[in-house]
Amino acid sequence: MNHYNTDTIRYADRPDYWREAVSRTFVPLDSVFSGEERSGQITSAMRGSLRISEIACSAQQVVRARRGADNYNNDVMLLSIVSAGRTCVQQAGKEAVIGPGALGFYDTRFPYALHLNGAARQHVVQIPISQLRRKLGYTDPLLARTFGERHPMTPFLCRLVETLMHANTLSTEQTAVITQQFIDLLTVIIAEEFSTTACASRHAEGLLLAIKAKIDQRLADPTLSSHDLAASLHISTRYLNMLLSKEGESFGRYLLKQRLTKAAESLRSPYHAATPISQIAWQSGFNDMSYFSRTFKSHYQCSPSDYRADCRPST
Repeated sequence: MNHYNTDTIRYADRPDYWREAVSRTFVPLDSVFSGEERSGQITSAMRGSLRISEIACSAQQVVRARRGADNYNNDVMLLSIVSAGRTCVQQAGKEAVIGPGALGFYDTRFPYALHLNGAARQHVVQIPISQLRRKLGYTDPLLARTFGERHPMTPFLCRLVETLMHANTLSTEQTAVITQQFIDLLTVIIAEEFSTTACASRHAEGLLLAIKAKIDQRLADPTLSSHDLAASLHISTRYLNMLLSKEGESFGRYLLKQRLTKAAESLRSPYHAATPISQIAWQSGFNDMSYFSRTFKSHYQCSPSDYRADCRPST
């Protein structure tokens, strides 16, 4: 766990110290205190593939410049979970004000600005973009947008973040389980919020995000059909397939690919090392083992059992 605290630094040196602390914790940033108060604390820890940070600070402006984004290769999305104060996020020509209990995303690959006009406290979760894209596909509709403030599952998401933040005694397997629960719960919140707002405006990008998130929610359901999914989003099956076709996908191909990816993740996971392959197949939405084995081998060029053996750590 890493700690930074301006209280231990001379007042005149705090701006440079804080700028370095923020850049080391997240990505290279320009951070400037606003006003006379110059205070900030950061505690951060790696939990599996996620880095979780707790920040308390005085008013400031934070800028992710183009030159910094161009020279940094660690592609992560930052999820801000505000518990006190307000953070204004500007990115991709959009702006959102994240208040207490709300969630907001920004993408480290592109320039952005954060404006904290007063004292603030928040958790920031650094999530590999590959993880979000596996669940949601296209992530641009998430940028500079506030959501989750009224969602009944958001408090549970916040508790998971707190648990991961302070769970120094968790095993690798336990951390992997809670991390996956966090990603799954985040996907549920996004799916339900976007399915409501996207359908109201028929915004194609947001609706496609909701479609993919809802598919991910129901991967384990072998009866899932494009008709059922379209009905849950209050759109036609034809429109659903049209949106997927814009990315070169069909509902069937996309669903199969996601189920195979989920099965492969479970086969690689140490937490599922003792789980029978048939159960992994069932949990991934396959109710026919011969079909699962055949399609898995076609996609990964090896059988599920060989794939698991190849991923097993050497002793």
